[in-house]
Amino acid sequence: MDSDRRRDENQDADWIFATDDPQTLPTERLPDRAEFDRYAAPLLARRRAEAVLPPSEQMTTDLSDLDGDALRAGSEPEARTGAIPMIELDADGADGDADSSPGTTSGSEMPGTTSPLRAPRDQTYARSGTTPNAEDSEDSGRGVDGLVLPDRFKELGVFDALRDVLALVCMVTALTTTFTVAHSTLVDGVGKIAIGVGLVALVAVHLLRWIPKAPPLTAIRAVRVIGLLPALLVAVGTVLSDLVLSLPVLFASLPDGPPVGLGIGVPLLLLGAIIGIEPRAHEGYLPQARARRVARIGLVGVGIGAGVALLLALVMIVGRMFTTGWAYSLLTIGDTVISVLLLGIVLASALLRERSWYVFSTAAVGGLALAALADNTLQLQFAAPLSFATDFVYLPFLFAALGLMISRSFVRTMPISFRRTDWLVFTVRAFEFSAVLHVAAVLWHLLAALVATTGLAPGGTVLHLIDAAVCLCFVAVSLFARTSLLSRPAMTARANGVISGLILVVVGFLDVIVNSLATGAGAGLVTGGTALAVGIAVALMLTVPAPVRDEFGAPDIARMFADFRSRDSGSVSLLNQVPDVTEETARKKVFPGR
Repeated sequence: MDSDRRRDENQDADWIFATDDPQTLPTERLPDRAEFDRYAAPLLARRRAEAVLPPSEQMTTDLSDLDGDALRAGSEPEARTGAIPMIELDADGADGDADSSPGTTSGSEMPGTTSPLRAPRDQTYARSGTTPNAEDSEDSGRGVDGLVLPDRFKELGVFDALRDVLALVCMVTALTTTFTVAHSTLVDGVGKIAIGVGLVALVAVHLLRWIPKAPPLTAIRAVRVIGLLPALLVAVGTVLSDLVLSLPVLFASLPDGPPVGLGIGVPLLLLGAIIGIEPRAHEGYLPQARARRVARIGLVGVGIGAGVALLLALVMIVGRMFTTGWAYSLLTIGDTVISVLLLGIVLASALLRERSWYVFSTAAVGGLALAALADNTLQLQFAAPLSFATDFVYLPFLFAALGLMISRSFVRTMPISFRRTDWLVFTVRAFEFSAVLHVAAVLWHLLAALVATTGLAPGGTVLHLIDAAVCLCFVAVSLFARTSLLSRPAMTARANGVISGLILVVVGFLDVIVNSLATGAGAGLVTGGTALAVGIAVALMLTVPAPVRDEFGAPDIARMFADFRSRDSGSVSLLNQVPDVTEETARKKVFPGR
């Protein structure tokens, strides 16, 4: 302490305002009032000497020269709004200055005190304490990037708008792509007429809803249902016509192709009709218990139809072993196994109401539908023409299930959430999905390698064996990542999941390139396309969503994984030990408070 005092003798008297290194200044005492006044006096003098700016509308009048006795009780600034009330003048002062101009002041006149103040805005902040929310202002009604929608569109929901856009795109694509393999004039002509009527109905319902000031909601709902019903009936009728005409030639060689054949246009038309035929919320429709029951019965009907198609495909495969040859039957068995697994996962997730599988299955089939829209360019294998006489027809049932699963009648029966821990659940489901389907891909490559010995399969035996080994690696990586997310420490599990996703992306991309050069096949399950898509999805789900934060606002990966792992075990989560502050953080606070 003595050495500090001796070193401090060379400092200024008001040491706390010195310019030396703060690490060399003593901190055991604070300046007294006299020291502070000595330092503040030149600063105040310098401020008074500065040029006075004209008062703006956001400034108040300086009342420092007013006598305190002249201020009445109750004339203090209002604590909540900050408004300063008018101070009334004395009677003599008012009489003496009656002739004064508004722009002049006399000695007995006090300056006005009603300069407008901007009321302080209510501000709320995120729990981290660093990110302020958007404030309520005059332009709070502005949309994204300044886009302002008229008041008549305020009832248009994003979910309904996206479904209408998807229905429109599906029907337009069905009009421009392959509808039937046989190019039947009757079937193709009726299909184009039904698509045209459906497109006109989709446009008409929006014109009737948004142009009139008092839209006829009942008529709008009727136009939507009646206009899209032909498209739905034509799509279902085309599938049934292929089924009926395929029965007589179920075991024939068919050198000229199937009698009808279902192109990608039929499943797309079916999807667009199912999505578009349901009335929307802005048309005054609210799904009741009956509508929800119909949606569930529709999914059961799709499952029954897929089961009938599977039985018919198995009969066709067994019969063709004696008429067409065992090589064709083996390849068809491999394709059927993959299709059955995909259909089973999607239908089981919806009918059993397994929330995480439902969300992931809907996203996966939605990705297939978006890819099918570009099939004319990509030539994807899963979107190739099918027929009951030659294959297991699964794509119409898959797209019909997707249309029912994203309908408002069915979505209202599913408890869906997208919390931070839910993204970890979706990541686990993605790895499980990858493992199951790539096991089927290994079986397909083994069967294709066997068929390649006869020269009837695309690619050689060696190529299919290498692809089988690659798909087996995909299975091992997916299982490893799933086990890590479920059991390893939080930081290690997250790192392992991201690295596994990157491995799926890199190896899957290389597999797609090699197969496209060797056999001309597009991206698919057996060529690495699914691994590529799953790898990108899991890497985004593990890195993009913000983690759970602790009481200090710092990311807490361990707490997030603990809550994720305790979801199905019935154990108490760490988050249950955190007090519920939802109401307190949602309450708007005004400073200064009263």
